Amino acid sequence: MKFPKRTSALIATASVMATVGGLSFPGAAGAAKAPNGSSTYLQLANDKPTWTKGFNAIGKVLAGLDGVGWTAQPYSSTTAFQGVVRAAATTSQAPPVFTWWSGQQLVPLVQSGALADMTPMVKTWEAKYGLNPDVEAAYEVNGKYYGAPLYTSDWVMYYNKKVFAKYKLSVPMSWSQLMSEAATLKSHGVAPFAYYDDDWAGFIWFEQFLLSESPSAYQQLVTGKITYTSAPVVKAMEAWKQVADDGYFSVPQDIDTALSTPSQFAAGQTAMLLIGSWDETTLIGAGMVPGKDFGAFIIPPINPAAGWNAIFETGPVVVSAHNSDEQAALKSVNTFMEPSVQAKWDKLQSFVSAESAVPTTDPTAISVANEIKAEKVHLTNRYWEATPPQIAVPVASDLSKFILNPNLNLMPFLQTLQSVANSYWSTLKK
Repeated sequence: MKFPKRTSALIATASVMATVGGLSFPGAAGAAKAPNGSSTYLQLANDKPTWTKGFNAIGKVLAGLDGVGWTAQPYSSTTAFQGVVRAAATTSQAPPVFTWWSGQQLVPLVQSGALADMTPMVKTWEAKYGLNPDVEAAYEVNGKYYGAPLYTSDWVMYYNKKVFAKYKLSVPMSWSQLMSEAATLKSHGVAPFAYYDDDWAGFIWFEQFLLSESPSAYQQLVTGKITYTSAPVVKAMEAWKQVADDGYFSVPQDIDTALSTPSQFAAGQTAMLLIGSWDETTLIGAGMVPGKDFGAFIIPPINPAAGWNAIFETGPVVVSAHNSDEQAALKSVNTFMEPSVQAKWDKLQSFVSAESAVPTTDPTAISVANEIKAEKVHLTNRYWEATPPQIAVPVASDLSKFILNPNLNLMPFLQTLQSVANSYWSTLKK
């Protein structure tokens, strides 16, 4: 999901403040009674301020069903959010319910004993609601499950359908066609691809280029089996730089602004947007209609031998094992996974549920699903979750600066990234 600017302040305030390790957490004391006293609302800590309306709406649904709802407590800075949660995670001041990330990002919290075990509930969701076990596997650590899917998301290329129609472009079925269409757009003064300028966003195009060149190299890189200076990585970086040198990226945009107010894309100043499908609700919020004003497609491979590949992302809602409201929090999450609630959540956020009992009606999601099936697209876990956070965070920050420096010497730059990786992987060999 999004990881906004680290320099931003908290946007959430609450009547109860707890301080842990010098960091403030809003409402860390946990539950609050609704004004009428009939329901308990747990504060849902998150770094997704644009989801506040949806969180609060579904929170009221949960409260109406089982008496335990959610109230969004958003941070506008992911770095601050992560710092506060990690500092409070094993104390009574931990948030009762909070969003997090899957894969390697989840492991440290589990290892510290911070999260409640949801394994019995997960097995029930699989049996009763058709929860996709491949999605839930992203929250599995040492045979147990520690999260419920808040969203599932394919990283796709959104495109402005009116712009494509204006210049007689079609969904590209090859990399060469995509580049040809980018050249056409540039010749008419339209930026082909949006580019984000932010510390975390550096991995977005990096993972796409490497996956398009060699999915096996991608898997080997994130697990430390090859280096950032290896031939496949160099080739992917050169391809990325070529697209930048051809002038196909927009002027770098602040990602917080671009994702919360996608005015350039909506106005047709930028034609295509590589982002997780979780961002579709923002496009709709900007007045765009899915299937009419925008569509989405899977990016064709640069190397045809690599086959069709796309990034997959899923993020959980988790429960603190140390907050006094643990049982109420687990109850709320269990209610959240009921198909009737999932259907409401998907409608609020334009999401696609991980449960087969909850079909989607979103035309863009249906189109992407059909393309995944037709092209036999292989879905791969996102870089941010696939490689350890000790590597992902600093490397993504460095990658965000890559095309901003046209005179950058590639190999020394990659050696810098590898030194970060070496610092982590070497600790595992001792």
